[in-house]
Amino acid sequence: MITRPHNLKLTSKSFSRSELEAGLSLIRAFFPETKVRIIEAAESWDSFNSAPAASASDDKRDAADQLVLARASVIEVEAAFSERPYSVTASFYKEQVYAQFNSRGTDQIKLNDQEIEAILASPKAGKETERKVLLKHGLFHLLAQVTGHIPPWGILTGIRPSKILHRLNDLGIEKAEAQRILEKYYLIREDKVRLLQKVVEIQRPFLKKIMAHPEQVAVYVGIPFCPTRCTYCSFPAYSLQRGREPLHAYLKGLYEEIRITGAWMKETGCFTSAFYMGGGTPTILTISELTDLLQWIRKNIPMSEDLEFSVEAGRPDTLSKDKLQALREQGVNRLSINPQTMHNHTLKRIGRAHSVEDIVNIYALAREIPGWEINMDLILGLPGESVHEIQESLQQIGELKPDNLTVHVLSIKRGSKEHEAGLVQNLNGEMEDMQKSVLASAQALGMHPYYLYRQKHIAGNLENIGFALPGAECGYNIGIMEERQSVIGLGAGASSKIINPEDYSLVNLQHPSNWQVYLERWREIHQTRVMKLSIDK
Repeated sequence: MITRPHNLKLTSKSFSRSELEAGLSLIRAFFPETKVRIIEAAESWDSFNSAPAASASDDKRDAADQLVLARASVIEVEAAFSERPYSVTASFYKEQVYAQFNSRGTDQIKLNDQEIEAILASPKAGKETERKVLLKHGLFHLLAQVTGHIPPWGILTGIRPSKILHRLNDLGIEKAEAQRILEKYYLIREDKVRLLQKVVEIQRPFLKKIMAHPEQVAVYVGIPFCPTRCTYCSFPAYSLQRGREPLHAYLKGLYEEIRITGAWMKETGCFTSAFYMGGGTPTILTISELTDLLQWIRKNIPMSEDLEFSVEAGRPDTLSKDKLQALREQGVNRLSINPQTMHNHTLKRIGRAHSVEDIVNIYALAREIPGWEINMDLILGLPGESVHEIQESLQQIGELKPDNLTVHVLSIKRGSKEHEAGLVQNLNGEMEDMQKSVLASAQALGMHPYYLYRQKHIAGNLENIGFALPGAECGYNIGIMEERQSVIGLGAGASSKIINPEDYSLVNLQHPSNWQVYLERWREIHQTRVMKLSIDK
């Protein structure tokens, strides 16, 4: 096992630069804090060895870059699989000057003819080429040997692993064979395969219903404002501490987008079966603002009679009994109250302006109002929290008995205060112990996992999981995660996904995250959305 290198170079004479780029995310699963660069095989290693030394005061970028490149760890991947015998060889060279590059690598692995042939013979459920898959196999086995770390999701670096199993099911592949493919072709760990199978089994009836009605779409409305900004948050969210004028200006434009979009949906025969209002924090709106907005939405957006109507009410400091009652009166039947942790010291550390007591009190008020299902969110890996703290949070949430429990694993992204402060991603086994506690608690509550997804820079290379009591699953979450239902995103930062029901290919249209830029550009994006959805229909 080695010390994680600060700089790492990836090179090959066999793989193109675009193919090597497919391996970067996998390398970061082993070395999350390492700077990784691709070095063209044609470049001269000796040129780097002659790089000038840069002093602390030297701000000449070229010289500094040359120095960084002249001393780094190196991964070299070579392959021969155009004709037999096939082979893929991957080598790791510890930090050294490139003049020594031709010396023997610190570690080396080789995939033989039989291993490669077995990989190539597996049914293809993903979109990556065979060459990229073989590259990833070489990198995976090499870096597992070098680091002693085995990522639980194998060579997968995308955020929706369940889509692969759905595609295998669509191809008519039996459960045992699908399991073999997931374990041998994608190198997914057995327990994660079982988790994936549970999720997909629950999702299939929902997806069949969605796919039978392409005229039904999901609608998302974003409110990009929050009372305070959490230290881990990288979402677009603006504080209203200096006044509510930005919110009023934003709502004016949002009302217009809702009106025009609703008119277009009525003309084309589209209607929504699942509506979700997120943020930011939608409940930062006053009761009158929230009531007016929800009434406007119901007036303009065509909706099904059995509409699933969800609102993100994540901050208890933005809620009251009257506001909860107003939400319910407007037809909201799914509510998300998100503590993230049940420890006051952590809430303060991450910038939340409420206490555990506030969470418990608001949840009790919400439970006094019948007719909706309540979700609660928890984050694993928050600064200063260990398995013990997670178990305590789970116990307190369990006593409240929510209908859904969504458990996120901390993902430190650019744009967050934690990233700026240099918080390091947790890769140790403690993260897995936390998630084992989550799985045990969810099972004790009678919940099953019904959707999951991954994120870049996610701690422990793990996954976020949504749990639900039987019958309390959120259809919106299933549809958007599996990308088999078109989603119309309204508001700053909202994403529209236009799905082609023939092959489930999609067009992704993103509104600007900045609310002021959104107000200037939403009409342009709406026109593109109209054109794309009309073509796909």
